[in-house]
Amino acid sequence: MRRLTPFAWAALLLLLIGVCRAGPAPSSPETALSLDAYQAQLQDWSQQLGAFEQHPEQALPFRASLPQKSVVSEGARSLEVSHDWLNTALVEFIAAKPERKPELLRQMQTRLAAQRQEADLFRQPAAYPASSQQKLTDILARREFRAVRGPTLWDQLKQRVERWIIYWLDRVFSRVAGTQHGGKIVVWCEIALAIFLVVIWLRRIAQRQLIDWPREPVLFAPSQKHWRKWLAEAREAAQQGCWREAIHFGYWAAISQLEQGGAWAPDRARTPREYLRLLPRASDKRPVLDALTRRFEIVWYGHADAGADDFAATLVQLERLGCR
Repeated sequence: MRRLTPFAWAALLLLLIGVCRAGPAPSSPETALSLDAYQAQLQDWSQQLGAFEQHPEQALPFRASLPQKSVVSEGARSLEVSHDWLNTALVEFIAAKPERKPELLRQMQTRLAAQRQEADLFRQPAAYPASSQQKLTDILARREFRAVRGPTLWDQLKQRVERWIIYWLDRVFSRVAGTQHGGKIVVWCEIALAIFLVVIWLRRIAQRQLIDWPREPVLFAPSQKHWRKWLAEAREAAQQGCWREAIHFGYWAAISQLEQGGAWAPDRARTPREYLRLLPRASDKRPVLDALTRRFEIVWYGHADAGADDFAATLVQLERLGCR
């Protein structure tokens, strides 16, 4: 396992500080309500949504107070109602531009009104006669509905991950919203610094080792074939319009030339990135091999299209290495 750099440890530490300062966790994941209490809750939420048009800043604390779901009981029957849709809609509302907020509020109000109607139907279980139930069963048995399935395990996992991300972002940004002006500056500076350090860390990793492509099966060490022979094969392939093969042979001409010059001990089992890492960073040949390696990987392993310009650029880099 790769050891974390000091930049990574600093970034993780700052993120942990932000989480620890983020305040209390949201409300309980579920609430148990009678049907009357559930309908009153929906009515209360609808009234609170109505106030958001004039006071959109109230949406954040309202969202923090939402349970994940409600378990509604009516006599011996119970119904589990998820509020994920409202949670997601509020996130969209908070991030939306002012001109779009009224439409989002209207959509949430419409959904809450539909839930109140569904609650009324839940109070009347006999509203659907047996004939209607049989008709519904027959419709769902048709061929066009056979492929319809509920959420898969992958869908459920994605929903859990999304809830987890929203939960932690909510903790951080709830803290930001509830602090004084000076405290907000400190929290935002911590977040910005943490993001900056993570970006630098990821960029350094990308520069040091982008991709370790698979080892190309080579029957002998590259230097066993003189670099002039590799270069001649590259030019021959270019004359035939086989640009990918030409770049391929040109890359191995560079490896053979460096290997013959004593840059490293011959070994036919290395990857392109391993050859690159063998050159010291202070070497003036390192940038040239880096450019050759990138083009070779993209064209040969990445199966990208290549042309005369790509091969010409390869020849320029080879000349810088002394392959003429």
